[in-house]
Amino acid sequence: MEIEIIYEDEDLVAINKPHGLLVHRTKIANDADVFALQLLRDKINQKVYPAHRIDRKTSGVLLFTKSKEALSQTREIFNERAVTKSYVAIVRGHLDKNGFRDSHLGTY
Repeated sequence: MEIEIIYEDEDLVAINKPHGLLVHRTKIANDADVFALQLLRDKINQKVYPAHRIDRKTSGVLLFTKSKEALSQTREIFNERAVTKSYVAIVRGHLDKNGFRDSHLGTY
């Protein structure tokens, strides 16, 4: 599996994580043997650290840092809610007159 790097600088790497790819190895997904962390590490020949996670069934931008120092700074920014996240979902049902639904998604 090939991953797409959509941004990279000296501290950060962002990839386009496809649906079905786990961020890292976990006990709760014994069926998986390919992970974004390892794919990116092998692609850039450098250790990387996930700055956040995205569910396995979700595709989207996944951010990694290239050092523990950058990871600490990035997590602080996430913890302070200084990052704006946007989600786009395909839904069925009723939307407002502008075609939007601005509410929490329930679990299924």
